[in-house]
Amino acid sequence: MSNLQRKVLGSGMPPPLTGMPPLPTSGGGRRRPGSFRRRSYSPVSWKKYWETKENVQTDEGVFTVYSRGFGDTLVLLLHGGGYSALTWSLVGEELTKMAGCRIAAVDLRGHGESVVTDADMCRDNLTKDVRNVADLLMEQGGQKNLVLVGHSLGGAIAVSAAKEGGVAGLVVIDVVEGTALESLTHMQGFLRSRPQQFRSISHAIEWCVRSGQARNLDSAKVSMPGQIKNKNGVLVSSLVNELTENRIPEVVETGKRMAPEPPPDSIKEEDEEGNLENKADPPKTEAQSESTDGPFTWAVDLSSTEPYWTGWFADLSSNFLSAPSAKLLLLAGVDRLDTDLTVGQMQGKFQMMVLPQVGHAIQEDSPDKVAEAVANFLVRNRLAESKDSNIRVPKFPVRA
Repeated sequence: MSNLQRKVLGSGMPPPLTGMPPLPTSGGGRRRPGSFRRRSYSPVSWKKYWETKENVQTDEGVFTVYSRGFGDTLVLLLHGGGYSALTWSLVGEELTKMAGCRIAAVDLRGHGESVVTDADMCRDNLTKDVRNVADLLMEQGGQKNLVLVGHSLGGAIAVSAAKEGGVAGLVVIDVVEGTALESLTHMQGFLRSRPQQFRSISHAIEWCVRSGQARNLDSAKVSMPGQIKNKNGVLVSSLVNELTENRIPEVVETGKRMAPEPPPDSIKEEDEEGNLENKADPPKTEAQSESTDGPFTWAVDLSSTEPYWTGWFADLSSNFLSAPSAKLLLLAGVDRLDTDLTVGQMQGKFQMMVLPQVGHAIQEDSPDKVAEAVANFLVRNRLAESKDSNIRVPKFPVRA
């Protein structure tokens, strides 16, 4: 665990823009001698999880939207700062199995493949973008109800949009005004601590998992390419199809312990016996088969967005409580609650759920649990039909 992680964990405040949860522990269970295998950190295309990818044209620009499923309700997923719509890939897949609704994830202004004419990322502009995209998607698909689900920055934008009305359901994931504003003082230091570049895409994915930004490798494989760009400024997720089609099949040897070449500033892991992993030369497979358009850098310069940070999260708690929508708050820990939300929760103004053993990026660490929570919320409030016998409509619906 790095010194920065110890400081962040010790403060009890998760970064509001991007996650740095605890390092995942080494895999449980004993390994058979001679059965060590090198983990694959190869990127995965969006096509594995989404049915369609489209560009939605508004007066402000063009927004990339991934979608799947169908139903009378549109569930629009909003990502956090520095992420892209692909952070919702596994949640979207699981939610489709549980509830009958249309699921869409959008690249916010300044993120992913979306392109806008004005670079201003103030909360009002982000909110307007979301409302415009939602209106166009609902008109296109014929949906009657809108549910906004947002993580971190996306949660703040979802609240801002919902307070204006016209939103049937609001789900906010791991963002609370008090802790968010307090953690902003640590954000620049956190951003400086990250590697500034990666030699290959697989190295970026490996760093994502080893550093604890995402505990779920499958999530990191599809999400991380949406967070980095190549030396020509092209978002890696838009190139993954070509990379996977040209990939050389990985040869996995048995009887020999393998360790991938670490990226710059990588974090050393310990194996079950507490020893550093074998530093023998790794087999040249993934890195060789990937594009040579590196080095790869972060697609979004979060440091440059500092002038907007306070505005994104100001009045978040009061706006959340006053939004005329059914509400669900998903948290990684109860210590995230501030005074206003604690009182509101005791008064039954919203539904709250705390997921154990997850970091800030809850939707990536535990996509099945997040999908289940959202599905229950939709069915409970008569916003979608259940497709899973474990998710049932209550006799008396409750609207928080």
